[in-house]
Formats: sequence, C-alpha cells, structure tokens
Amino acid sequence: MRLGVVGGQVLKTLAHGGAVARQLLTILRLGVAVILLTGCYVTRQAWHQGRLLTSRRPVQEVIGDTTTSAETRKKLSKLQDILAYAGRQRLNVDGAYDYFIQTQQPVVSYLVQAAPADKLELVTWWFPIVGRVPYLGYFDKDERDAEAKRLASNGLDVELGGAGAFSSLGWFNDPVFSSMLLRRDSELAHLFFHELTHRTVWVPNAATFNENLAEYVAVVLTRQYLQELSDPSALEAYELRRRDKELFADWLTALKAELQTLYENSTLSREAKLANKEKVLSEFQKSPKKPNFKQVDFVGSEIWNNASIMSAALYSPDFESFDRLRKCLGDPALRDFLDTIGKQLRDHDGDPMTIAFALCTKRSEKEKPSVD
Repeated sequence: MRLGVVGGQVLKTLAHGGAVARQLLTILRLGVAVILLTGCYVTRQAWHQGRLLTSRRPVQEVIGDTTTSAETRKKLSKLQDILAYAGRQRLNVDGAYDYFIQTQQPVVSYLVQAAPADKLELVTWWFPIVGRVPYLGYFDKDERDAEAKRLASNGLDVELGGAGAFSSLGWFNDPVFSSMLLRRDSELAHLFFHELTHRTVWVPNAATFNENLAEYVAVVLTRQYLQELSDPSALEAYELRRRDKELFADWLTALKAELQTLYENSTLSREAKLANKEKVLSEFQKSPKKPNFKQVDFVGSEIWNNASIMSAALYSPDFESFDRLRKCLGDPALRDFLDTIGKQLRDHDGDPMTIAFALCTKRSEKEKPSVD
C-alpha cells in the first residue's frame, strides 16, 4: 500500500524527538502546504497518528521484552531477516521499521475508494509529494464510513477496505504496526517487499503503475527469498496462492473487458447500461465464469462494482509485460531496474508502461550495427 494516510505520514516526524532538528524545516513547509491544500482530512489523520506515535517502541526493545507475546517476538525477529534480505537487494530500508506500535485494529488504516457507476475509472485525490492517488485512508473507521456514505450519495460506486501497510515513500521512519504481523511468513515478506519498493521508487501521479510495479517486485523477491531459505513447503504454499491470484487476474481482465464494451456502447442509455452492468456482474460471480480457486477465493460472494474492480486492478499487474521490460533492458538487478524506469518516468509524461518500454526502443537502436 502506498501513502495510505497521507496527512499522518507528512506530519508525524514532529513527534520523533531528535529527528525534528534535522527535518523541521522540510516538515513545516510540507505540513503548511498540505494543510492549506487538503484541509480537514489531513489534520484529522495527523492527529490520529500523533496519538499512536506516543506508544511507539524500538523494535529491538520489544523483541527483548519477555512480556511481549511469543508470536509477536517471533514475527518481529522474522521481519529483521526480511529487511536484511531487502537491504541486500538494495531496496531503501534506511530508517524503515525500526519502531513498533501495538494497536487494537485489524488493519493499519481504513480505506475508501470510489468510481462513477458507468465508468471503469477511480476517483482521485491530490496531495503534495505523491500527486494524485485513488484512495483515502483513515485511522478511524467511522470517519471512513462517513466519507463513503457521502461519496455514495453522489451516485458513485464505493469500495471499503483496509490497508495492511503504508509507506511514507522514504520521507520518514515508517513504523511496524501490530496488525502488519497478522499473516504467514511468506505473506509478511511479500508485504514488506511491496512497501519497500514504494520507498525506493515512486512516480507522482501514477498510482496504478506504482502499485503494479511494487506488486511485481514483491512477487519476484518473495520467491527468491523463500528459495534462499530452502523452505519448499512455504514456497509451495506461496505458489499455490499466486496461481489463484493469476486465475483472479484473468477473471478481472475478462470482467473489465466486458464492462468496458458495455459502457462504450453508444446505442444504450445510461439506465440500460446500469441494468446490464448488474447482469454482467452477477454472471461473473458464478460458474463457469468464476474460477475454480484451489486455496483462496479472491472473487468471493459479494457483488462487485466499478470501484472494487478498479481497486483490485491496482494489485493485479501484467507480469509478462514487466518481465519483458526487464529482459529487454538486459535483465538488470531489481534495484537497477527500478532506478532505470524510475528516472525515465520522472522525466516524461504519459502512459507509464508506454514510456518505460520506450527504453527498450532506445536500447535496440544503440545496439544496431553501424553501416559504413
């Protein structure tokens, strides 16, 4: 997950003691800009996170505390191994996840996303640093639900969810929340590799690309990490889940294509489109269109809408395209791959994948033999 709670992340360093002296000027400038530009939302989330930060403790202290539950100590110790591996892969781990926060919530933050009822297009909100993002994150569930109700009252499809983690994109020292540890070791590794990718490279105003890229890197590194551990059972379980995820990605692609055709049908009224939309969604919930999952039913039984479809698309990357892009660049190490495409995207506007693949064209032209 990206900058899930933008306001809290921008302002939270004010509570970091000695770090304030080094970052105060930057934080004040960013804080003032954010408050002026995004108002009440940011200040509320900053206030909520400020309360959480008062209870933060160094991770090593928590691990060494015999009153800490054995499971928490085990997970935090495993996380140290995961972070060390990420560091060896040259992801940006500096200052990341050195502190632990115990919460009673099952998620780090509560999310809301929205989309027009007749378009496969997420509503976006603009924030400094990250640019436009297609979600809002709240520490308080009731505040999230109130915003969801407001969005739905405007005729939008709404998706409610929870963020397993978020990233400050390297600006601040991201903490470990207790809810982040509520997953098996392979998924814990996947989660942190995803977030550390955001911390390593983030392209403003390209949230879908950023999430797809982070998911791609997380899968590649998790597989490598589990192979290095020589834990075939963990790797097998992870691959089973990934195969279900691939079935889901195919299902999602087919559903999006059918809905897109429907929405672009100029002979139908909006009312007819919405009526047919419900039929399409219902058909895709049932066999034979619903996949036969082996481990995880990613489709579920709840009826989908445009917001939930596009939300899921953020985390269903086209792995073949990313693999092809990396291969055409000479199959570099992941960090070099991230640096190369990150620089290319920061220097150009337009569709991120198109711009990234332009690097392949440039490489091919350089490799052409000269003709005397």
